[in-house]
Amino acid sequence: MIDKTKALWNSTTNELTKEDIDWYNTIIENPEKAFPIDVYPLLKTFLDDFHGKKICVPSSGDNTAAFGFHLLGAKVTSCDLSENQIRNARQIAELYKWDIEFYCENSMNLQAVNNDEYDLIYTSNGVHVWINDLIAMYSGFYNKLKNGGYYIFFDTHPMIRPFDNSRADTVKISRHYKNDIIVANEDGVPRHHWRAQDFVNAAVQSGFYLKHMEEFHSRPDDLDSHNYLNPESNPQHPNYGLDLFDWKVNPWAALPQCLCLCLQKLNSVYGK
Repeated sequence: MIDKTKALWNSTTNELTKEDIDWYNTIIENPEKAFPIDVYPLLKTFLDDFHGKKICVPSSGDNTAAFGFHLLGAKVTSCDLSENQIRNARQIAELYKWDIEFYCENSMNLQAVNNDEYDLIYTSNGVHVWINDLIAMYSGFYNKLKNGGYYIFFDTHPMIRPFDNSRADTVKISRHYKNDIIVANEDGVPRHHWRAQDFVNAAVQSGFYLKHMEEFHSRPDDLDSHNYLNPESNPQHPNYGLDLFDWKVNPWAALPQCLCLCLQKLNSVYGK
């Protein structure tokens, strides 16, 4: 499945375009935009000053977060399963002369990343759906962190998965709330729909101390909200515009779209 997932991401990652460069220019102008409005204050709460902090971004994808952390002063290591994603990110870093480490690595086994070295490991939306063993991944992250270091992530909130969002004006249940494994016919790669309890239980069993949990919905000023507002990606909402964020117009806006967990490695707590 790892090979199939890598092949899928390599096949869907194109060469850099002017639009990509414009996207990254937005982050250069305001590095905080690399993170959702509801996530950035949590990062500041637990790390305070990013300067000199060692941060690893597994499953870095388009590297928005990796670039944001670098521009905020951190020493960043970016890892992704897809060679093409890493190629594009390295090209951007070379273009702007950013000193970032890049590795083509599976998040389940970060072999090139040293243990006990990082102040923060951060993953963003869309990572967990590709992971078939949360405890294995979280335990690996735990080993890479310094004592007192944090793993902070946000991802799709599990509670929205049972709902059918094919219509903007109707909210209805289409599947049971459980760990469904969905296989897309066109690529044959399984997607794992984890529950909130799966995240928390795996984190605790991996040795982490749960510091904070946040539930939130995208806001119009979030950098990635342009996808949410794009009629091509949301054909059922072609005329809503910013009303998409008004739950009285769009019932989906009443539900938490994302879940964020802030986890800490504390050896003294768990005796590891």
